Amino acid sequence: MSNEKTRKDEWEEIGRDIEAKIKKELASWAGAEETDDWQTIGQVMENKIRGEIATTVGGEPEEDWDQIGRRVEKRVRSGVGRWASAEPDDDWDTIGRKTESKIRADVAASVGGEPDGSWDEIGKRIEQSVKSGLGEWAGAEQDDDWATLGRKMEEKIKAAVREWF
Repeated sequence: MSNEKTRKDEWEEIGRDIEAKIKKELASWAGAEETDDWQTIGQVMENKIRGEIATTVGGEPEEDWDQIGRRVEKRVRSGVGRWASAEPDDDWDTIGRKTESKIRADVAASVGGEPDGSWDEIGKRIEQSVKSGLGEWAGAEQDDDWATLGRKMEEKIKAAVREWF
């Protein structure tokens, strides 16, 4: 029984040593004292992290999380708004509509559509472009439907595989 008690005591001592080492390292990193309790070390760590994040986003180290969040939101809104040609005082709904319009116009322009066209119209142009490109490769006719185009693509692939072997 005393042998089992000795082993338990040894493991407890090892555990205390590990905890002391971790506490010392974390306290040192955070700028706390290793004699501080865990709650104090945690608070000092949180203050350090919050301060670093605050200064990263252009704030002061003593700003609270709400202030940091508002600062980050302002930056994101400004960046997205600038990309979407929104006004600085536009709200998120307006920025969202302008972002969608810009994306729709960019996609429409890339497929030869109208910048203010509907998504259905843009989708049809994309489908037509894909179908035309695949059809040309497969030797399909302009008016072939997707099923016919699929069969012609299959035949072309099979022929290429047979030729390869």
